[in-house]
Amino acid sequence: MQSDQLYAIAGDIPHPDLQLPAPSLSFDFRMAIKLQPLIALGTVPGVGQRNWMSLDGGRWSATFGTGTVVTGGNYTQTVDPRTFSVRMDTMYLLKTDDEVPAYIEVRSQGYRTGPRDVLREVADPNQPAVVDARAYSSRHFITMETGDARYADRVNHNMWVGSGMRMGDEVIFDAYRVTRDSHHSTAARMGSFSFQN
Repeated sequence: MQSDQLYAIAGDIPHPDLQLPAPSLSFDFRMAIKLQPLIALGTVPGVGQRNWMSLDGGRWSATFGTGTVVTGGNYTQTVDPRTFSVRMDTMYLLKTDDEVPAYIEVRSQGYRTGPRDVLREVADPNQPAVVDARAYSSRHFITMETGDARYADRVNHNMWVGSGMRMGDEVIFDAYRVTRDSHHSTAARMGSFSFQN
């Protein structure tokens, strides 16, 4: 962080003369996941409406490979009934397209926020219309891990931030690797690899 940015922060800043490297983002993968029908668990007082969905498969394509989303896993939601904003928590497996596939565990947390009417429309799995992803915010923090040596260096001990959208019973998101290399700071480099349908 630069010194002029530090001075813009209100209050007493610890070690104001220390210049730390700022993280940057590098586009890394796109994923499309199908969702099974929602199971409503009911309203938890002081928390919100709790929902559970299992994953019904999907596809992903990344700078480090391609593959499928394994059916199963879990996708839980906590919905604020006043605003329809959603906290999302997921855990599932990726399977690579290798002849001998590798399996990668994915965990993510995120929030979907925006105008109440827009969020209500986005949440409806029977809504055929695609709500413009720019009309609301769907942001995720993602971690992955595997014991497979072919992918361990690329996914273990790393983190990603994602930007996504809901399209009926499908969730689609792009993920950006958090890196300390400033020259990797970029918008999505869609031409660096081919997405799989």
